[in-house]
Amino acid sequence: MSKQIVLKLWNERYGSKEDVYDYSGRLMKKFAIGNQNSSYEPTIDHIRPISRGGKDDVENLVICNRISNQEKADKFSTWNTNDKTFQAVRLKGNRSAYKIQ
Repeated sequence: MSKQIVLKLWNERYGSKEDVYDYSGRLMKKFAIGNQNSSYEPTIDHIRPISRGGKDDVENLVICNRISNQEKADKFSTWNTNDKTFQAVRLKGNRSAYKIQ
C-alpha cells in the first residue's frame, strides 16, 4: 500500500505518536513509513489475507512492522511471528472484522 495510506491509517489509530509497537512486539517508527531499508518500517497487513477471502475493509487491516508482515505472509487464522503464535478471531456482528490474540 502507498505511503499516504499507511500514514493516514497511522494518524487515525495512533495520532501524534512517533513510536509504536506492533501486535508482535516489534517497534515501528512513523518517520520510517515508506522506507523499505528501515527495520522500523510500518506496513499495512490484511489480518485475513485477500488470497484467503479477506477484504480491504479497515476492520481487516492492521499496521505492523514490515518484518512481522513478511513473517505472517498469507497465513490465516493462526501464524507465528517474532517467535510468538497469534490467532485471528472474528468479531461478532461483522464478517470482515478481526482482532489478533
